[in-house]
Amino acid sequence: MRRAVVAAALAGLGATACTLDARVALLHEPRDADALDAANTLDGAADLVDAVDTAIPPPQFVTLPAGSTLPDDATCAARLRRTSLEPRPANTTANHVVPTAAQIAGLLPWNSENAYDNHALALQARLSGAFTGTTDELLQWVACKWGFNEDDIRAEAVQASGWSQGLDGDWTTSTSLCPPDADTRPTDGGVECAETYGMFQIVWQFHKSAWPMFRDSTPFHLDYIFGLRRVCFEGWDTSQAARATAGKPYTANDEWGCVGAHFSGGWYDAGANSYITAVKGQLAGRAWTRPDF
Repeated sequence: MRRAVVAAALAGLGATACTLDARVALLHEPRDADALDAANTLDGAADLVDAVDTAIPPPQFVTLPAGSTLPDDATCAARLRRTSLEPRPANTTANHVVPTAAQIAGLLPWNSENAYDNHALALQARLSGAFTGTTDELLQWVACKWGFNEDDIRAEAVQASGWSQGLDGDWTTSTSLCPPDADTRPTDGGVECAETYGMFQIVWQFHKSAWPMFRDSTPFHLDYIFGLRRVCFEGWDTSQAARATAGKPYTANDEWGCVGAHFSGGWYDAGANSYITAVKGQLAGRAWTRPDF
């Protein structure tokens, strides 16, 4: 993993490095004589690895154990690191759409639309989508609010969509699998519609009451996905308990199991394992720290 971090950092050399915000440092020109002397003492690749690792501070928002008290919207808005840089300008409109009170009230209870026990309703009550900002600010906000490692979320967003809220996918000719006003495209002899939408590619047929908010509003999309993720992480997803195998039981505090379940719907099945591996690869590569991201 450390070598992958170095490779990602070296990709930005040769041009003036820029960073996503103050938390993430690439290799910059030394700014004073002491820094220049320190830079000149680097001896080989091993020293370069150590220098880059030291330059990347740990995330502010980390995964909180099941049962933790989670911070509220305002607390997280105050704690995040602001950044004016928007690597995905196409997200700007959706990043500033907040769901209405009527839309939030119209969501089906999570213990009826999903196989969750009644504890999930307490988490659903926290759902608001009530924050606007740049894409990275939104990712930080939701990491804080739902108690997950912000870099894990950044990495998964790279894998799922390249941080693009406007992404649609899983094209099909079966219109029953798509929302009423689905995105469409022509094909040879017909038309296809998209089943999935947004930065984390939510499948409409399993989340019908959250449509069209999860397409139109990045704050809602992220708040919704990671609220559901927290339900899984707390150990309240009874569907996963039924799918789990003896070798991989469903338990609370299994963040990577819940990452895989988001993608495949299963618990450490082949699709989930493939997605987990890909997200961990994105976490190692840290594409969001590169000037060309």
